[in-house]
Amino acid sequence: MEPRTFFPHVSISVDSAIALLLERTPGPEKSMLLPLLETLHRIAGKDQDARIDLPPFDNSPLDGFALGHTDSVGASKDKPVFLRVIETIYAGDVPQKPLAPGECARVMTGAALPKGATCVIPLEDTDNHPDTVGIFHALKAHQNYRFHGEDIRQGQPILSKGERITAAQVGLLAAQGFTDIPVFARPQVGILSTGNELMSGPEPLIPGKIYDSNRYLLAARVLALGAEPVWTSKIADDPALIAQAVEDLLKTCDCIISTGGVSVGDHDYMPQVGAYIGAEPLFRRVQMKPGGWATALYKDTKIILCLSGNPFAAVMSFDLLAGPVIRRLAGAAPVLPPKIPGVLQEPFPKASPQGRFLYARREGREVFLPKAGYVSGSLASLIGCNCILQIPPGRGSLDPGDTVEVIPLSDGPVSPSFHPL
Repeated sequence: MEPRTFFPHVSISVDSAIALLLERTPGPEKSMLLPLLETLHRIAGKDQDARIDLPPFDNSPLDGFALGHTDSVGASKDKPVFLRVIETIYAGDVPQKPLAPGECARVMTGAALPKGATCVIPLEDTDNHPDTVGIFHALKAHQNYRFHGEDIRQGQPILSKGERITAAQVGLLAAQGFTDIPVFARPQVGILSTGNELMSGPEPLIPGKIYDSNRYLLAARVLALGAEPVWTSKIADDPALIAQAVEDLLKTCDCIISTGGVSVGDHDYMPQVGAYIGAEPLFRRVQMKPGGWATALYKDTKIILCLSGNPFAAVMSFDLLAGPVIRRLAGAAPVLPPKIPGVLQEPFPKASPQGRFLYARREGREVFLPKAGYVSGSLASLIGCNCILQIPPGRGSLDPGDTVEVIPLSDGPVSPSFHPL
């Protein structure tokens, strides 16, 4: 097939690019049932509500004596109140006797409380006598008392469809008697690095060459999103070889991410590759810096997103453009993370005639730029960053104290540490 005129030389906004990609990206069709422990960090395929109240009965949060609080009035170390111990209740036991005035029951942590008990005094605040125990201080109603259903009530939500399952949710589901949970299958994301300059470790580096970091960096990002990376070996700048690699990945992958060959140089072949394989062009450039030379193709109902070979530009355009696609394929919700206001703590002297995006660190309301600074292709500046700072087109330099918008780099539900101003 001869290559054809493939793209209009018109760039589109980041929001328009994301919308166009999501229009062509299906969500998962069905879920699979996995053993509970294997669902950790997977995407829930169904809402899960509490089956029972937790705790299922009133119980003691400590080892001590259960009593009616009115029986402790006036108790002190000098003048203890003495109560008759009528039974000992261990965790798992069912209380056999209700408490009458002047009576108590010795209870262990987690044990069900007998009828008539309104509080629990810790063992160390008594003389711990087995028959008639001395109480050394007064208690209030429901002091040291765990109520039936105070953790969660039957019917309350534990897990929402599209939510990434946490260790705490696994524990809560286990406490509800769940042993299997439906989750969505992990999408497979093809990763393709192109370029004559690329080498793989541990080969000794040849002058003029660089090690292929994009393949590992983007594969790590794919894993963090709950998908499975599928990669080929590095591909030289040869449109026929690249086209064949893309065709091979399309057979098994749900989408493909490539790096390199998207600009206007002699070896920038990705638009030509799109023509060779008969892909539909979606866009050629995006109004963003870095990563503006992002190219999107559509073939066999699958997105092929072609990113810059510059590692910094590649990962930025991956986070902004590929992230929503992979979340949609994985069934994660929300697909788009929120934009959150913050306060910049240090200057950024450059103007932004087009939209600019910076990796940053957000602590509460404060936003910090990377200590390593911003150098084209710098991977070191990504270390410690947990958000992307978005600078709108036409904005001049930024000063400390300026209000900015950031996009959190969290997957699934937003971390509680991110709060609007």
